[in-house]
Amino acid sequence: MAGGGSEPGERRGGRQKGTPNKATAEIRALATSYGPQAFQELAKLGGLARDDKGVPLAGAQSEAARLSAIGMLIDRAYGKALPGRMIALDLPDTSTVEGVTKAVAVVIRAAATGQVTPGEAGDLCGVLEAQRRTIELSEIEARLAKLEVAQRAPV
Repeated sequence: MAGGGSEPGERRGGRQKGTPNKATAEIRALATSYGPQAFQELAKLGGLARDDKGVPLAGAQSEAARLSAIGMLIDRAYGKALPGRMIALDLPDTSTVEGVTKAVAVVIRAAATGQVTPGEAGDLCGVLEAQRRTIELSEIEARLAKLEVAQRAPV
């Protein structure tokens, strides 16, 4: 830009995208140190924890308050589950079974190179599998319709 300013949407300075601020990093580190104990308490509250002899341990008096606190601690220590994100992959045409097969190979390559997570790759392959089944079902229906027409035709 002529005046030395930044273009609209252009970032200048500051933290890199995705880098937590110092306070968040400190809180997360502290909370993470309590993570294993929080899971033990959660197991105790859920009736899953047992002593050395296999006897279930008793729960707390105010289970609702403790469960809420443990949930908050776990969220701080490990973060909340992230919602799905948009993924941009250059997939081939998936209108044929062969195209779907090639698209699955692209997704596998993307997972192998770290472009998508294994979970995301699994989700994408699930969508591609649904596409493949839809194509195959359409092809089977078309063949069946031809056979039915041929069977009805006079000899």
